Amino acid sequence: MAPDNQPNPDKEPSTGKPEASGLGKLWQELRRRHVVRVAIVYAVVAWLVIQVAATTFGSFGIPEWAFRFVVLMVILGFPLSLVVAWAFELTPEGIKTTKTARVTHPESHKDESHSKKRHWFSLGLAAAVPTLIFGVLALFFYIRSGDVTQVSDGEKSIAVLPFSNMSPDEENAFFADGVHEDVLTNLAQIRDLLVISRTSTLRYRGSMKDLSEIGRELGVRYLVEGSVRRAGNRVRVTAQLIDANVDQHIWAQNYTRDLDDIFAIQAEIAQEIAGKLQAALSPEEVTSIERRPTENQEAYDFYLKGRQFGAQISNLEKSVALDPGFAEAWAGLAAQLIRQWNTQSRVDASNRERAHEALNQAKRLGPDLPEVLLAENLFARHEYYDYTKSIDHLLKALAINPGYFQAQRNLAARYAQLGRLAESQLHYEAVLRLEPNYSFAVSQLATVYMQRGMWEKANELLNSRTDQERTKGSQYLRALFKYLHEGDKSSLLESDWQSIADEEFFPVNYTPNRALIARNLEEALRLIEDFESNNEFSLITGIGETTFHFITLPLLQALLWFELNNEEKWLEEAEKAHMHLQRLSREFLEGDPRYQSNLMISHALKGERNPIDSLAAKVRKKTRMPNWQFARQVQCEMHIAIAYLVLGDHDKAIETLEAASKMDGPIFLNRELDLWFIFDRLRGDPRFDALLKD
Repeated sequence: MAPDNQPNPDKEPSTGKPEASGLGKLWQELRRRHVVRVAIVYAVVAWLVIQVAATTFGSFGIPEWAFRFVVLMVILGFPLSLVVAWAFELTPEGIKTTKTARVTHPESHKDESHSKKRHWFSLGLAAAVPTLIFGVLALFFYIRSGDVTQVSDGEKSIAVLPFSNMSPDEENAFFADGVHEDVLTNLAQIRDLLVISRTSTLRYRGSMKDLSEIGRELGVRYLVEGSVRRAGNRVRVTAQLIDANVDQHIWAQNYTRDLDDIFAIQAEIAQEIAGKLQAALSPEEVTSIERRPTENQEAYDFYLKGRQFGAQISNLEKSVALDPGFAEAWAGLAAQLIRQWNTQSRVDASNRERAHEALNQAKRLGPDLPEVLLAENLFARHEYYDYTKSIDHLLKALAINPGYFQAQRNLAARYAQLGRLAESQLHYEAVLRLEPNYSFAVSQLATVYMQRGMWEKANELLNSRTDQERTKGSQYLRALFKYLHEGDKSSLLESDWQSIADEEFFPVNYTPNRALIARNLEEALRLIEDFESNNEFSLITGIGETTFHFITLPLLQALLWFELNNEEKWLEEAEKAHMHLQRLSREFLEGDPRYQSNLMISHALKGERNPIDSLAAKVRKKTRMPNWQFARQVQCEMHIAIAYLVLGDHDKAIETLEAASKMDGPIFLNRELDLWFIFDRLRGDPRFDALLKD
């Protein structure tokens, strides 16, 4: 039998104090075994670990689901640490179970130095477990992410691919396109998302490329795919969200409802996607996304048809006739009408009146809608040439919807026209983030870089395009920039001008330009006369405001015949150009000052000196105005110099060019003078030759 004084490992030595209750005993034991300390330290370290993971995983390309997994593992490690702290103790011989330690070292807890070791052991255990979980998993996911395509613009960049039309009636393709655009528009209203524009995603309709490749080309992390099936009064919309990094589906949903619920479906898709991407939604954004633009489905159908590129105005007119309260349709109609009025030389006053009526209706119904503000920008631009007011409307639109790429595109162009090149650059760069496949924006941004003297950046942009995007147009631009920078005309002449004629970079045929630069004047005349679209007001212009800009074809032909000394032909073409310019509406002729500088050249070719000086004064008064000074002044001075040159007044022509060389503008005057055949008449004059060297 054991002596009465044999130590009992399961019983604490008596202290003379009253014995604690059951819960009290448990609390005392938790404290004695440092379980409470472990819990507190673990919670603090775990919080720090989660914060570090949240801020660093995205930067290292680690997917969002991996962060959630780390959080889950850290949480699950908490009870594990408490169990370890309860079940094990540090003894002089090492770590043993608490029960064994109490038997072999009953007095160790009274040893002050060993007690400190046990204290630090418990703290180290609490800190080590979450840190170890984080370190191992972070290293694993980082190594794993090395094989995943890296994309730019962070975790919340997204592109909505064209929705497939699954309807029995193929004519419902417009409806599928409308759903696609509206889902994209809803997502673009969320400030926390970067949404690629429809222009750039349309090229992937029916594409066989894998999703990771599409994500890399668009520079986005996430893709949305979908389909639409419309039959009778029912519609089925399918949408799915894919992580392009790992080609993994994150979310998918089918919506089968009445056709009248299409706006609710589109809003739900946007909100579901925002939720999956943890994008913050403000109350204003929710209200905007859930807004129903019309209750009339037929009016909405006509609106979708009218919204498509090249659609007839009649669709928008039918839309507002069916629903006079449809603000977006009124705004679209106003925009189309004012564009048509301006394109048709402003001769149809009825279009202008209808445009104003439509705009007034749109402003009454939705003055703060981005679509209405975009239309107001077009009126300021086309009707009044008020680029400052145009910018005000566009900035308001972007304040409401930061992802509104039409506003970004217009804003970049307006700043460029005013010579505010740094701001233009900023917005063209934003356009390319939203529309990475928009070739015209590439050419315009490269031009802005060039005008700012950022030659390396311009070439870097053009050379950064993929092989598929390195079109003949971009090759020409590289050759053009090389000429402007270095004066090397050979690469410019070697460009395949015929091949670039149909590309987005070049909406008209530029093939006569090469003949003009090479001084093959007869060949240039033949090419101009062969234009299928040869009408009295066709233009030959150059990208980057370079090469024979804004000269009507009859006027250019007249100058060519003048250079070839064929008086009968130059007078015939000059009269044709003059009559057309005179037939323009008065406000159109006196709007853009280049029309009047063209008129000066036609007078000069006809030998009429008297109108020249008065027209020059009128043009110069106009080009000193802020809206025209940067964009038009140097161009118009060149036209004025041509007029004086045709009249034989070489001194006046050179004086005009010398003054122009000191003006700020979008063109490089020395290179421009070198390209123009008409200025060959001034070569050899030291004053002119000095201008070529500037």
